[in-house]
Amino acid sequence: MTGWSEQHVETLKTLYEENDVPSDSLIGDGTALSRFTQELNRRLGDAAFSDEEVADELFRLRKDGKLPRLRR
Repeated sequence: MTGWSEQHVETLKTLYEENDVPSDSLIGDGTALSRFTQELNRRLGDAAFSDEEVADELFRLRKDGKLPRLRR
């Protein structure tokens, strides 16, 4: 898959917030990241992002200060 639309990013951020697992933990756990990616792709319907693409986007958003704060 190439490119993240605004809808893709907003859906990723919403799922991240609902998941309530810090990005480092999510990215570091292959099984959790795979489940997260599957759910993201299911919600988007038209997307087929890989685990690596999702991890890269999570990292980019975190680095840019654009990931939502978790309720922890």
